[in-house]
Amino acid sequence: MTRLNQSGSHIIGFALLVLVLGVVGFTGYKVQQSHNKTSVANQTATTAKAAIPANMTSTADLQSVGQVLDQSSAQLSSNLDDGQLNADLNSML
Repeated sequence: MTRLNQSGSHIIGFALLVLVLGVVGFTGYKVQQSHNKTSVANQTATTAKAAIPANMTSTADLQSVGQVLDQSSAQLSSNLDDGQLNADLNSML
């Protein structure tokens, strides 16, 4: 019986290991980035909830709610990246 030469086969195994670790690391990075964007939106929503009165009984209450909503809108607009939305829309066309 002939014996097969298996020298160098460990390099293939090492390359596969590096590839798998790279994919797992990249996926973790993307999940972390997504979590950071979500936490900014949640923080803004929590701030808005805390500043809005439960019962609005006067025009002052209505004006304070308007100010909170304006601030929340400005914060969300500054944190959003429309590049991904534009790329998705362009890919659908």
